[in-house]
Amino acid sequence: MLDLAFETSSSTGSIALGNDKVVVQAIEFQGPQRHSASLFPALSRLGIPRLKLRRIIVGIGPGSFSGIRVALAAAQGIALVQNVPVVGISSAYSVALQMKDVARLGVFADAKRREAFCTSFCNGELEKATYLIPMAEIEEHAKQFTLAVSAEPLPSIPKRVYPRARDLLALPETLSGWVTQPPIEPIYLREPVAAK
Repeated sequence: MLDLAFETSSSTGSIALGNDKVVVQAIEFQGPQRHSASLFPALSRLGIPRLKLRRIIVGIGPGSFSGIRVALAAAQGIALVQNVPVVGISSAYSVALQMKDVARLGVFADAKRREAFCTSFCNGELEKATYLIPMAEIEEHAKQFTLAVSAEPLPSIPKRVYPRARDLLALPETLSGWVTQPPIEPIYLREPVAAK
C-alpha cells in the first residue's frame, strides 16, 4: 500500500505518493500563489480519490504555520474518508536526509518575533530537536555547524535547501520524532501572542 506525504512548511510545497522503497509520483508547487491554491489541484493530479492509502504523512515544520495548517486540514479530510491515520514529522528530517553526509548540519527557519528555529543533525541523525535562538545570535550560532541551511532567506545562512514530501516517505518508522497521536499540529515552541 502507498503513503501520501505533504510538505508545505516553506515557499516550495510538495506532495508525494509512495512508500519507503519507491516514490510513485511527486509534485512540487511554488510561486506567488498560496499553497491552498496549489495543493488541491496537485492532489487531483495524483488521483487521490481512486487510491487506497496506508497512511498520510505531514511535515509539521518548523516553518509556515498557515502552509502547514492547510496540509493538515487536507490530510485530515482525506484520512477521514479513507479511514487511515495521519502522522507528523519535523520537516527538518527531509533536509537532513538530503544532506546526510554533512557531519554537523544546522537547519534554520524564521520563527518571527526576532527569533529563529534551529534543528541540528549529525550525519543525518537528529542531534538536537528544534529549539529557538534570538535572531541576533544566528550568525554566531551557525558557526557551530559544518553546514547551516534554511529554506527561506535568513541573515548569515546563504545555503537554501527546501524540505520535500518525497523525503518524508523514505523516513524509517522507527524514528523517535514521529507524532502519531492527535491532534497533529505544527511545531510550536512558545505561546501564541494572543495567549499572553
